[in-house]
Amino acid sequence: MTIAAVRTRVRLSIGSLTTVFAACLALAAPLCATQDASKDSSTAGPDGPYVRRLADGAFECKRVVADDKGARVEVEKLDAKRAQFELALPSVSKPFTVRLREPAKAPQCRFPAPERVFAFSDIEGELAAMLSLLRAGKVVDDELRWTFGDGHVVYNGDLFDRGLHVTECLWVLYELEARAREAGGALHFVLGNHEVMNLTGDLRYVRRKYHENAALLAQPLEALYAADTVLGQWLRTRNAAVQLGRELFVHGGVSPKVGEAGLRIEQLNDALRTALAAERWSKPKDGVLALAAGSPDGLIWYRGYLKAPLVAESELDALLAKLEVERIVVGHTVVENIGFVLGGRVLAIDVHHASGHSQAALRERDGWKRVELDGARTKL
Repeated sequence: MTIAAVRTRVRLSIGSLTTVFAACLALAAPLCATQDASKDSSTAGPDGPYVRRLADGAFECKRVVADDKGARVEVEKLDAKRAQFELALPSVSKPFTVRLREPAKAPQCRFPAPERVFAFSDIEGELAAMLSLLRAGKVVDDELRWTFGDGHVVYNGDLFDRGLHVTECLWVLYELEARAREAGGALHFVLGNHEVMNLTGDLRYVRRKYHENAALLAQPLEALYAADTVLGQWLRTRNAAVQLGRELFVHGGVSPKVGEAGLRIEQLNDALRTALAAERWSKPKDGVLALAAGSPDGLIWYRGYLKAPLVAESELDALLAKLEVERIVVGHTVVENIGFVLGGRVLAIDVHHASGHSQAALRERDGWKRVELDGARTKL
């Protein structure tokens, strides 16, 4: 039996969608509190696949597709022995093959300094920007084949929300993680606040497209990344902090409160992983979990390097000494251009990709450079 031997198409009319969609929107009530839903003109459309491993080891693969008759769901069963599927991606002439693998385990979070590091952050569903940046940095070629050798790529959080190609972005990085490993390199997916929000039912920033697609799939939106899905399980095992040599990568930043607690990054990563794996998420208010994921001082939320109240440089020096690093690389807080702040102690890499202004950071032997979409590089 081939991987496409079992395929079922489910078509829902607009009339049959109404009841399910109404319930879905009721679940999405927090969206209106933060983001004006009336300004979101997105609707159900191509998306996925959303993949679950079945009891027999095979995979159930659900996609939303669209044609002149509207959006519909396709369901495919993928054989466990050769479980892979293809994604049609913009600016890629051949379908991008994603290979499903065994359930992910917690990756290590400390590595010797690689020869090359490519870091970018806060893509938020802007697939075209992500692909262009990976090519500009010579991480991949035009067909998204890994070309970075034994270099390390760090995605520094917030792939979810605001944009309309979140699922495709996730699958690209999921597959590139495997391709990097095969080439002797690595891809590190660092969790941001929007990953944690989506994994724990906080859907304030999710676009209408995904609410409508969930209704088509007859599932609550949060179930699309539940712990029994391939992507949901993969995300729940990622780190919130990764150290490469003498540099630490976190989404928001390491606050003085984290430093005062004297915690190792392994403890912070494990606390967040344990909480994400639990049947019920409890909003972190104190303890190690609050220092990993609580607002405003947790790793995924802190803004004190770029917004008031700013951390004092002397306080940051003491923090870096405790962490045994020279620099912290952060996303989360938008800057006009990627660059150093606080005397080079922090590298800020979150730019507003949705505006067309995309950049990444590349470290080679001669130091850090800013990489533009056209491949231009500026030494920082």
